[in-house]
Amino acid sequence: MIPSVRELTEPEASTTEVAPVLTRVREHAAPLELTARALGMGLLIGGLLAVTNVYMGLKTGWWESGSVTAAVLGFSALATVSRKRGSAYTPLENNLTQTAAASVGAMPAAAGLLGALPALTLLGTSVPAWGVAVWSVALGVLGVLAAHLLRRRLVAQEALPFPTGIATAELITAMHASTGTEVRAGRGRLLAGAGAAAVVVTAVRDAFKWLPGMTAMPGTLGGVPAASLTWGVGWSPMLLAIGMMTGPRLGLSMLAGAAVAWGVLSPWLASTGLLADPGYESLSAWLTWPGVGLMVGSAMASLLAQARDFLGAARDLGNLRKGETVPAWAFGVGLGACVLAVALGSMLFGLSVPYMLLALVLVLPLCAVCARGAGQVDVSPVTQMGQVTQVIFGGLLPGAVAPNVAAGAVVSGAAAQTGVSMWSLKAGHLLGASPRRLLAAQLVGVLAGSVVGVPVYLLLTRTQGLGSEALPAPFAHQFRAVAEVAVRGLDGLPPQAALAACVAVGVGALLTFASRGRVARWLPLPVALGIGFILPAYYAVTICVGALGLAAARWRWPAAAERNVSTLAAGAIAGESLAGVLFAALMALGFM
Repeated sequence: MIPSVRELTEPEASTTEVAPVLTRVREHAAPLELTARALGMGLLIGGLLAVTNVYMGLKTGWWESGSVTAAVLGFSALATVSRKRGSAYTPLENNLTQTAAASVGAMPAAAGLLGALPALTLLGTSVPAWGVAVWSVALGVLGVLAAHLLRRRLVAQEALPFPTGIATAELITAMHASTGTEVRAGRGRLLAGAGAAAVVVTAVRDAFKWLPGMTAMPGTLGGVPAASLTWGVGWSPMLLAIGMMTGPRLGLSMLAGAAVAWGVLSPWLASTGLLADPGYESLSAWLTWPGVGLMVGSAMASLLAQARDFLGAARDLGNLRKGETVPAWAFGVGLGACVLAVALGSMLFGLSVPYMLLALVLVLPLCAVCARGAGQVDVSPVTQMGQVTQVIFGGLLPGAVAPNVAAGAVVSGAAAQTGVSMWSLKAGHLLGASPRRLLAAQLVGVLAGSVVGVPVYLLLTRTQGLGSEALPAPFAHQFRAVAEVAVRGLDGLPPQAALAACVAVGVGALLTFASRGRVARWLPLPVALGIGFILPAYYAVTICVGALGLAAARWRWPAAAERNVSTLAAGAIAGESLAGVLFAALMALGFM
């Protein structure tokens, strides 16, 4: 559905060796694992992640699993207190904390709050809040169970690297092997300081209005004021932090996309008179098509390149053995989730029972593709799987746009939870955790995430306006565009937008194929290019500033930057997100 920061940067698989240290932890750690304190802390941290992911996802299209951050926060909060009370906080408890937190944090993506649901809203289809919450539980449960069905083959037998899982296990091992003083004093203070600074900046910007959302660029582009084309630098700690987390390649790719869209095409559209009203909304509606074209072209090329993953997924499904993968009661839970999904698909989205069953049949094999991608290169191709489903249903249900979006949401929602679950299962496997206890924690996390995400989504969309400059929801446009093209063809697009979209599809595919060669490091990321088309230009500028600032810090202070950048960025993102949601609540209550 919506790519995480990891999905867009596409890091190579890690080969970090952790077994010797992890063996030592397993020999001496206490057997505590599924405890009230570990689960409760995981749900609390996961709730913060869910709020952050809704806010960040609707603004930029990105979200994070937060496994590493949750491990650090859990250790910082519980290690000292537990030791003073005579019951040490164990590595297995810490792993369960981050597992539950990641499960809660993934629920906004699993529920479709970042793509499918806003796409339906933009198409004029409203879905009640209770329906979204229950729907998200069904999809989240299916995603978690798919991960556990695949765990034995991918994690235990093939031992795929799952780099995020390895990194999480490494961090937990390192923290518990030492006194943890440096972690608490260093990372804890840095996280809190960055969060507090982000809250202050957000308050000054949104509550007191002493800062603008953007410092506009002076001058004109093609006779059009640069400020009206959204050129400038945003006062946003979150955007700077995203640039720090993703790095220069993604930041420059986004800036290149914005330069073409808002620096070349927008002035051209304004000067030629193709659009009756060349304001921001009209320009954004036109630019959405080439932006989505870039992302769809990249997705198509990725699917072709991942043909072997589909074959591997087929072998994975052929090797499933019921009794050795999940407990018997989990199959009852899965059956209940399927019944809920079928009922809600018909009631809320107009998907008849046979078509909803077809969507559910596609869940496990396409989740297997995502799981294998997460294991091999740390990239879970959630968006591509959703688009495959949309194309299939476009042929089966011509003219039915809302059911098309809903069908894509079934697969991509479950796949989002599968990818996150696989990273947690890899960390648990290395640490010697119980898969059944991790399954219980993840299912509880699914329930908690459905309760947290939906109210935050409704609050933000009602106060800031879905699809506005403040809340662009870029991947909602992708869901809507793919659905419209799949069921209606290219009719009804704005003038020349169809041609621009077709050219962009070709460019996105070529860049994706070329990025697998030696020149990859010099080529822009097509998905980031597409997002640069869809978001206001100052988003790309601000993210690029953060990315280049990180590059400068790594050149000047390499060790400190490597050690602290993820903590600093996580604090800034969480601070602005939580403050933004708080101010939205005050606005909704009439206090602002």
